[in-house]
Amino acid sequence: MTERRLAVLTTGRQDYGILRSTILLLRRSPGFEVAVWAGGMHLQPRFGEPLAALRRDDMPVARELPFLAEPPDPTADTSAALARVGEALAEDRPDALVLVGDRTEVLAAGLAATIARVPIVHLHGGEESEGAIDNACRHALTKLSHLHLVSHRVHAERVIQMGEDPSCVVVVGAPALDHAFRDDLPARDELGAELGLALERPVVLVTVHPATLGPSAREEVAAVAAAMARVPATYVVTAPNADEGGAEIADFWRDWAANRGRVAVVDALGDRRYWAMLRLADAVLGNSSSGIIEAPALGAPVVNVGDRQRGRLRFGPVTDVPAEEPAITAALRGALAAGRREPSDNGSPPPPVAPRVVDALRRWQIPRPPRKRFHSPA
Repeated sequence: MTERRLAVLTTGRQDYGILRSTILLLRRSPGFEVAVWAGGMHLQPRFGEPLAALRRDDMPVARELPFLAEPPDPTADTSAALARVGEALAEDRPDALVLVGDRTEVLAAGLAATIARVPIVHLHGGEESEGAIDNACRHALTKLSHLHLVSHRVHAERVIQMGEDPSCVVVVGAPALDHAFRDDLPARDELGAELGLALERPVVLVTVHPATLGPSAREEVAAVAAAMARVPATYVVTAPNADEGGAEIADFWRDWAANRGRVAVVDALGDRRYWAMLRLADAVLGNSSSGIIEAPALGAPVVNVGDRQRGRLRFGPVTDVPAEEPAITAALRGALAAGRREPSDNGSPPPPVAPRVVDALRRWQIPRPPRKRFHSPA
């Protein structure tokens, strides 16, 4: 079989954690040539040392695509992503472009591939996050894509409902869960030393992203912080992604944490430390998709704040609350009292997921040219 030349775009920690196990396996698998294109948050010092996550994995980077301004400018950054990815596609002409999720710059990459007539492989389609513009971006990417690797049968049904070819929709599971099989995650003492914070129980992992179709970023993060002040715990706070309002949230946390004990605020944990935190945290607090997808799969109780993740399937110990201090406080106390539990079967294929992704890529008949036809659901 002719070697398949795949370009894989990663724009930051949020998608590299999903792509990591698949890229590593593809690099070891015959029949594939993989070019990793890194851009966005990977190249911004505010999110840690540039390309640090990839370098830790000895991951060769074929292209660096700078399209994220500082501070971020969503319209200009999305336009720059379209231009940079378009240039890379025109020069490299891969057989397909692999994309994850729902961010505006990823949608721009999908549009660039459509214009360049390069087929698209899309992971995590068919999901819902009604409180953010990511939702529209995710569904738009579905309509631009040719192979859909989804995390659950319900998501597959939604993609098919959108007129996609059922033979090109494959339920593989959530690839980020492959991190649970890693043998290099730091233990509690090592992790605490790296963070400069004794991880005395209870430990709560906190991530608040802007709800881009919800209330102001400051209102939401202030409500979360007010609840944290009322519930004694060790808090590890990760800064938000490069969304509009994200810098305001990051500034709030730095000011709030000043002169407080038992609080660490980090720009980026990196996937190794993040998954170590998920493994030991007594609760997860905030509005990240990781609190809906990954944390419950590891048995961590989750307090999901606001409506950013409204519409996502819920499995395991997830409590949804409005962005109001009394409700957050009560839910956090309840989560800590309940403690961690054994993960339950959520109906999604279990990890490891990367072998199913690679198998789907191997079996896929790459459309040349990448024509699409609307398939009416039965």
